[in-house]
Amino acid sequence: MNKPTPRRRRWRIGELAEATGVTVRTLHHYEHTGLLAATERTDGGHRMYDRESLQRVQQIRALRELGFSLVEIRKAMEGTTSLTDLLHKHLERIELQVARATLLRDRLRNMTIDGEAQVSVDELPATLNAMSRVETRSQTTPCICNSASEREDRWRRIRDDLRDCMDRSEPPCGERAKAVAVAARLLISEIAGADSRASMILKVLARLSAPRALAGWDPCLMQYLDLALGGLED
Repeated sequence: MNKPTPRRRRWRIGELAEATGVTVRTLHHYEHTGLLAATERTDGGHRMYDRESLQRVQQIRALRELGFSLVEIRKAMEGTTSLTDLLHKHLERIELQVARATLLRDRLRNMTIDGEAQVSVDELPATLNAMSRVETRSQTTPCICNSASEREDRWRRIRDDLRDCMDRSEPPCGERAKAVAVAARLLISEIAGADSRASMILKVLARLSAPRALAGWDPCLMQYLDLALGGLED
């Protein structure tokens, strides 16, 4: 007498979510983007998944933890793009991010290495510009940065324009204040790198600067700019 073939294990979507450590909503999203498909459906219309589905979700999670987008993951799993090539490209992106973060860290460290020195927000463009000149001495690409004096003038105009917005009780999310915030973000990005976050730099300087050294950038004005910058990110 032949033994009955054992039935393969099946998971409902909630059980699959629990087994793989993701949410049901995430599994629905994987299905919507074509990364996952139900193996079968019950008579009642419930999705059922098999062991291959379980392994697929685990593979997706592993690639997500490496920082891949769902589009990249789908290309890799469908075989339209080599996983090795994706890994190399992703490694290059990570190395660039690390280099930029290290540069920003070193700049901030250089600005705060002297515990007795007072850091002025108004002096920020000139300080970072000087650091940029030192860093570019070892590079073959000629520096095309604007002069430090021009950046200082732009920084002061930003301060004065923001002060006028605040004195007129214009909201930080208003069109004029946001336009000034765009100019501030552009200026700091020119100096500190495209991936730097102006709001973070302002907060660091707010903690380091003595009130007498703020050169017009009092805490209220800095908070106003921070809110305006936050509005640009919404």
